[in-house]
Amino acid sequence: MSPLDAKLGRDLWRMKGQALAIAVVVGLGVLMLVMMDGLVNSLTETRDAYYARYRLAQAFAPLKRAPDRVLDDLRAIPGVAAVEGRVTGGALIDLAGLAVPARAEAISLPAHGPPRLNAVHLARGRLLDPTRADEILLLKGFADAHGLEPGDRIAATMNGARRDFRIAGLVEAPEFLFSAPPGELMPDDSRFAVIWMNHSALAAAYDMDGAFNEALLSLTRGAETQAVLRAADRILEPYGGLGAYGLRDQVSNRFITEEIAGLVVTSRVVPPVFLAVAAFLLNIVVSRMIRAEREQIGLLKAFGYTSFEVGLHYFKFIMAIAVGGAVLGCLFGVIGGRSLATVYQIYYKFPFLVFRVVPAAFVTGVAASVLAAAAGGILVLRGVFTLTPAVAMRAAAPADYSRAAAMGGILRTLLDQPSRMVLRRIAREPLRTLLAVIGIAAGMAISVAMVNVTAAFDITVERNFTLVDRSDVTLAFIEPLPDRVIHDLRR
Repeated sequence: MSPLDAKLGRDLWRMKGQALAIAVVVGLGVLMLVMMDGLVNSLTETRDAYYARYRLAQAFAPLKRAPDRVLDDLRAIPGVAAVEGRVTGGALIDLAGLAVPARAEAISLPAHGPPRLNAVHLARGRLLDPTRADEILLLKGFADAHGLEPGDRIAATMNGARRDFRIAGLVEAPEFLFSAPPGELMPDDSRFAVIWMNHSALAAAYDMDGAFNEALLSLTRGAETQAVLRAADRILEPYGGLGAYGLRDQVSNRFITEEIAGLVVTSRVVPPVFLAVAAFLLNIVVSRMIRAEREQIGLLKAFGYTSFEVGLHYFKFIMAIAVGGAVLGCLFGVIGGRSLATVYQIYYKFPFLVFRVVPAAFVTGVAASVLAAAAGGILVLRGVFTLTPAVAMRAAAPADYSRAAAMGGILRTLLDQPSRMVLRRIAREPLRTLLAVIGIAAGMAISVAMVNVTAAFDITVERNFTLVDRSDVTLAFIEPLPDRVIHDLRR
């Protein structure tokens, strides 16, 4: 080990508190970058694979009622690869322990074989028996919330009639990644269910024999979604079409897409703030270190060490802190990402979600930390190269401030002595002042951002439930009702 490397170890140990603090700041920046990048990749890849495997439709066309022959007209639309009609309807499920019935959405499945579009993932139990009209598949989240298992029986009210069903299996579906009750923003597994039934049984319950009230469309590669939606609306308008919409506007997909977009923004905004703070701290620490070791630098050069070797020694000090913090950030970024992946599965019902970080994220994190650290210390290292042994052995000469802006008579009159000293210091060292302002601003940005997020949630909740929505109970109807119902409710 060279003497300079031995000195590096002693310097790190002597300044272990400051070095550790800066390494933690660097690590937090890299942690956020690695964790967010991994979550974005994991959520995006899992979502896309889930959609593809279970053939999630790319367009949805709800309507009042149309005969099955209309599906042939939809298949003839240019850009449409596959079409499937199904029956959907609202339902209420009565369970012990619920003050009010849980809302449910009933969806039909083909009697023979899996659906061409919007298939379901069987989690437990078995699929439907086409000969049994009383069997259903139940959304796994709702079943888990109430302790229901395959073989249990539940009662549901459909189209005004109460029916008893036997649970054949528990399933998950890509169109219900985010399963919130209609009209609500937060998922509640205990109050919202999805029921899948044989097409013939559900069609009989809603008087839809030989008809459908929702069409699912899959598009060919390169098809223009808006043109297909307009064509579907024209075909379904005589049958009470409610407006076709693409996958982009589907509620569940919209939530997960916006969540991924938010993670992308966080991964691009937050890490640079932490790294800017680390660069500022390194600039301060290394500049003070070089001033304190001025005579040692002169002796090293007098003993034959070149300016490059001495400068490299201090650069290694900077890199040791930056790389150490980056390694910690990568390690804890993976740990934190895996923990958050389990949290995301609570809100987004993926059959599985494996946190995976691509190597490029680690490379980017380490490179960003090294560049930030180098930017913070490289300006200070100029003093090492310009310092000669003869100059270093003498006390530092007073700085030449002849080129600094002179303070006018008006400022001398308005400002007292301490204020003039502060103003002169700022004018004489503008670059150092600018770096200090940037570092402090970055530190304040972190603090203000965290406080603002917490305060924003509190303010949003308060305003939503005290000013925007002042109701105590929300009553929703499956079918449109006349205005006189409002007067009946007021009684």
